Order: sequence, then structure tokens, then C-alpha cells
Amino acid sequence: MQNPNPMLPLICELDGVFLKTDLRSEALIHKTKNTVQRLLSSNFDLKRLQLEQEEQYPEGPVLLVNDEVLAFLQSRKAAGQPLILCTSQNPETAAGLLGHLHIFDQIIEHQDAAELHSLFGDFDYIGNAKTPHSVWQAAQKRFVAEPTNKTSTLLQSTNLPVTQSFTTTEAGAKAVYKSLRVYQWMKNLLVFVPIITAQQFDNPAAVVNSFIMFACFSMVASFGYIVNDLLDLQSDRAHPVKHKRPFASGELTVTHGVIIGILLLLLAAIGCSFLPVSAAIALGFYLLLTVFYSLYLKTKLMIDVVALGGLFTLRVIGGAEAIDTELSFYLLSFSIFIFSSLGMVKRFAELHNLQRLNKLAAKGRGYRVEDMAPVRIIGISLGYMSVFVMGLYINSPVVTQYYDHPKLIWLLFPLLTFWLGRLWILANRGEVNEDPLIFTVKDRTSIMVVAIAALILAMAN
Repeated sequence: MQNPNPMLPLICELDGVFLKTDLRSEALIHKTKNTVQRLLSSNFDLKRLQLEQEEQYPEGPVLLVNDEVLAFLQSRKAAGQPLILCTSQNPETAAGLLGHLHIFDQIIEHQDAAELHSLFGDFDYIGNAKTPHSVWQAAQKRFVAEPTNKTSTLLQSTNLPVTQSFTTTEAGAKAVYKSLRVYQWMKNLLVFVPIITAQQFDNPAAVVNSFIMFACFSMVASFGYIVNDLLDLQSDRAHPVKHKRPFASGELTVTHGVIIGILLLLLAAIGCSFLPVSAAIALGFYLLLTVFYSLYLKTKLMIDVVALGGLFTLRVIGGAEAIDTELSFYLLSFSIFIFSSLGMVKRFAELHNLQRLNKLAAKGRGYRVEDMAPVRIIGISLGYMSVFVMGLYINSPVVTQYYDHPKLIWLLFPLLTFWLGRLWILANRGEVNEDPLIFTVKDRTSIMVVAIAALILAMAN
């Protein structure tokens, strides 16, 4: 049916054109996360879960609109040209998400060229590299949204001139690198703790296995960060800092995340083939806990901190399994206490930042600003429990097995007391980043403490 309007309808695709991202993939991830969380919260009561179904985005999603395309559409709207949105989503769902923009006259599901022609007669079209060539052929005017000119060049080579091109974000190497959070790999240096405490640096096989274990943990950790970023797209986009992350900002799409994640797991699996089976099992538990933490545990009060402590401790366990050595009660206890304390520092810093912004609670977390006092008390207590465990270790016969001058190890006691106390006082002042690791790496005093601790251990040996 020919449109009576003298101006041809302008059909615009939703995913990757009007929006920088793929809304359908993001909605699927959000629904999966929501279903798993509700299933766990309902204790696997499927009837209760069915009764408690809610909208995909009860508070409305944060949409990453291509500003250049939006400005163009607004100008065409002002000129009187009919605007049609073409989407793989349910049209009613898309209308609910985009209705506040008041820009599209009609929203339809994706159609082939023949169906579009039967609906609108002649039409103009805004698409990207995924748009079928037959649709480009049927369009009277072609507008291309893409980071490069490949599609425009291809169309022009087939005598299909492009009227205008719009810039979109290109998935570059820098964005991929940022998504891996390589700076967080420093946490995986914990796999070297067992080889240090067992003093096996003169064992070449143990050294090689420790480095392989470090690489495997780094790959799995980066996979976990990608999973976390994909699951937290909406909350990250509403965050004053996290909205700059590659997935939240639209630099990378869900598809990119899936591809990168698969490659990371393949690399980790290859690395594990050179390690003892027990080391691979420890890494597997770390992977499962990481995913479960991102899906559910991070939203639960105190359970999230216990899980964080477990993730750190699993790095130490993995390092021990890689070199086939047993971990002492002291090292495991120390790890659990100190890493749980650092997890509380992270939560306390987040709450402190929320207080500055006059917000009451963090989205997707189980804590409120009013919880700052108990979080501080619990975190400090956990930290100094690790100091107590270190004192027990220094006073135990185990120390004499590894150190010629064990009394020097006592110098670590006041050193750790000083560092933990200073960390919590600075956190209380709001001077610690949300991630205590970032703070420690950048803090000169913390670096000096680590250097002095290493010197003490070397002198005691």
C-alpha cells in the first residue's frame, strides 16, 4: 500500500543503529539474571516464582542512544517525514522502552524487503553492516551507521549510493584490554604465596607451575569480570564511575563479551592441561564461585564478603595445588581473615561514596549507608584477627622448619598492625578507592610496607 504522505517513510533499525548496543541480547541477560536471583530467593519454589514475575526493567533501562542518529531523526521529524522503528524486539516492548522519546510514528518487527515494500511502498532506510543487501536495494535513500566506511564502500561498489553515514563506536583493542581489567591480575600473585612459604624457588618445576597457575587464574578472573559487567550493565550505567566501563558505555557489545569470554576459558583450559588435576579443580571452584557471586551472592548482606574472602583464599589454595604442597592451618586462617577484612574495606568505601552523593543504598547490593558503623567494626575485627593468627604462626614450631632466624619474623607483627590500622583510618576519611587493591598499588606507604616485609623474610631465611 503506497503511503499518501509526499515524504517517504524513513525506517530506522533499533539495535546497533538507533541504539549503540543490542537491546535484545541485553534484555536476555537481564532476564536470565533476574530469573536466577528470584529462583534462588524463592528456594526453587517454581509456583511462587511464577506468581512473582515482574517487568524486565521495573525502573526503566538506561538506553545508549546514538546521539548523531537521534539528532538526524529529530530533524526529519520536524520536517514532517514519517519515522518507523524496525526492531527484533516485541514492538510493544520497544514502544514501552522508547515511548518517552516521542519520535517514532510506528514500531514494527524486522521485515524483509518485500514485506517492507508491501507495507510502505517506497521508503528510506537507516541500517548498518547487518542489514540485508536486499533491503538496501529496495530503499530509495540509504543511511549507514557504522564505525568504518566498509558498508558504504560496498554499497557504492554495487551502484547503491549512500546519502549519509553516522558514526558508531568501534570495538577497539583498547576497549578489549579495559574489559579484561589487567590491573586486577595483581590479586592473582597470591598463587605465589605457597611457593614462598614452602621455599621452593629452587625447584624449576614448581616455579613453572606457579606461573602457569597465575596465568590461568588471570584468564578466569578476566572472564569473571566480563560476566560481572554484562550482568551489571544497568546498574553500571547509573554509576558515576562505572558507566565508563567498555560494556556499560557501549564500546563493546554482548556479542563481543561472549567471544572474549570463550577465548579466555579456552586459554585457561589449555594452561590447566599442564597442571595437576587438583589445581584444575581449585580453578574450577574459583570459576563457579565467581559466576555465582556475580549472579547472586554479591547482592546478599555479608555473604558477599564471605564469598570475596573465599575467592582470594582459593587463589592461595590453587597455588599450593599447582606445586603439590600442603597449606598450613595458619596460612589458610590468615588468608580468610585478612581478605574478608579487605572485602569490608571495599564495601565501606562504596558506602562512603554513596554518603557523599546523598544516596541511601547501592543498587544491586545488600548494604545501606546506615550500615557504615557495623561494616567498619566487623572489617577492623576481621583484619586484626589475621594479625592474631600471624602471632600464633610466628610462635609455632612450624616457623623453625623454614627460617634460620625466626625471631625476625616478629617484625611483621607491628608492620601488619600498622598497615591495617592506617588502611581503615584512611577508609573512614574517604581516602580509599572502592577497590583497596587500587589504593594499595598507588599508595607509597603501602608499597614501602610490602618492601620492608619482603626484606624481613629474606633476612629471616
